[in-house]
Amino acid sequence: MLTTSNMKKLSVVLLSLSIFFVMGAFLVSAQGGVTGGPGGNPGVSASLPNPFSGGSSLFALMKTIVDKIILPIGGVLAVLAFVYSGFLYVMAQGNESKIKEAHKALLYTSVGTAVLLGSWVLANVICNTIAQLGGPACPA
Repeated sequence: MLTTSNMKKLSVVLLSLSIFFVMGAFLVSAQGGVTGGPGGNPGVSASLPNPFSGGSSLFALMKTIVDKIILPIGGVLAVLAFVYSGFLYVMAQGNESKIKEAHKALLYTSVGTAVLLGSWVLANVICNTIAQLGGPACPA
């Protein structure tokens, strides 16, 4: 059953979504690049740049994903986790159980960061070793 407060919340959400979609359609139609299409009808030409401009092989795609997506996001999350661990230590205020919880959070953060960076180092070492043995060169 919808109450008055639920109706107000629902109407606010629906109004917000409507404005979002109308503004999106307006911004898309306001883009330049209108050219003459077949039959004299104006058409819209659009091009999407390749976000993975590392090469055309599967290895290059994976290297680009790791270097440009996973490592930056993992680095930011690692820093935030270290800050959170420090916050837990400060908020423990000498309480032994809270200090153990903060220590466990710091340990897990350190291990996760080591795994993240260690996997990147290991992948680069393997790639360079294969390249030195005469295999395909690693993409830059």
